[in-house]
Amino acid sequence: MVVSALLLLGSAPMATAAPPERLPTARLLPIPSDGLHSFVRGLNNSGTIVGEYHAESSGGPAAIRWNAYRDGYTRLAPLPGEKFSRTTALSESGWVAGLSYDDPSHLHPVRWAPWGTAKRLALPRGSLGGNAAAVNNAGVVVGDAQREDSRSRPLRWRPDGRKTLLPLPPGDNSGTATSVNNAGTVVGWTERRDGTDSAAHPVRWNAAGAVSELPLPPGFTGARTSEITDTGVVFGHGRLAGSTEYDRVLVWAADGTVRDAGRGRAYDVNLTGTVVGSSLDDSPNGDPARWNANGTRTVLANPAEAAGEVLAINNWGMAVGYAWPPAGNPALDKALMWKPDGTVVPLPPTPLGPYTAAFDVNDAGVISGFAVGTDDDNNPTTWRATVWKR
Repeated sequence: MVVSALLLLGSAPMATAAPPERLPTARLLPIPSDGLHSFVRGLNNSGTIVGEYHAESSGGPAAIRWNAYRDGYTRLAPLPGEKFSRTTALSESGWVAGLSYDDPSHLHPVRWAPWGTAKRLALPRGSLGGNAAAVNNAGVVVGDAQREDSRSRPLRWRPDGRKTLLPLPPGDNSGTATSVNNAGTVVGWTERRDGTDSAAHPVRWNAAGAVSELPLPPGFTGARTSEITDTGVVFGHGRLAGSTEYDRVLVWAADGTVRDAGRGRAYDVNLTGTVVGSSLDDSPNGDPARWNANGTRTVLANPAEAAGEVLAINNWGMAVGYAWPPAGNPALDKALMWKPDGTVVPLPPTPLGPYTAAFDVNDAGVISGFAVGTDDDNNPTTWRATVWKR
């Protein structure tokens, strides 16, 4: 989820009223008549939703934008001369980051303006392709460029599209930028790629581009950062000494102090520093979990299912995700919403049937995700972008 630059009073976001408690209703988001599948990739507080759709026999995705409060859609065109486009991030002000390409091995970073115009984001000479990972309200995009030697360079693109190579710490020769907040602070990770098993170093670049390494808890050899909020909280995944897995959830406070939140997969953080995901401490398949800002973990209810994940949390503490069945096809998910007190609420089904997954939630309580259509034998046949709205 892309969080807004809300002012804080203590640790709670200021607003005129809390979201209502009515259960949201489901609506399939429209796609062109030749569309077969569609997916969501981002949702902001104005109700803008971005994603992609796939036409039958198209061979690739087409970027698309919807609004939760209006019918219709807007196609986000690829760059001139290319066939496919895909969104990766959305800002509160409506800037969209993504990719444009003909060949998946040569991806071109692109940014769409709030009015829909696509702009190619320049790459260093000799790059095989690149990635645009995040965008802020000013239209600043961060990501990386890939080189022939399998190394990557972290990049930041200014609002006018000009690129800046972000520096690497001494000894590292590869890296990527994963998130940027509205103050222009960037996080990512770097490493030394030389044929050995080199651990990743979590890093932060300030608005001027200076790099600094984020600290690790005792016993950790590396970490990869995922997101930074406007309040400076960072989350990511760490690797213990003797392990090859980045399977520990790490949270850095704005002052740089770090805590190990336990084994798991984290997907989102809100302005108060609450992280959500799937805890692996008690179950190998994962329990839906919330890692609270005070350092405690809350395993969230999961009605009659084997495993689940929380994929997003808004600034009021409402979280969404899905559970998958104890046996059978893992695509047959059930979308869930958790209230701030941890109460779980199954989200209503769509006209396609009961199988759904919730991917994002904004501060008004609008939820985006997808629905799965099945045949008579319960085999998935169709995936459609979906919005739940009161």
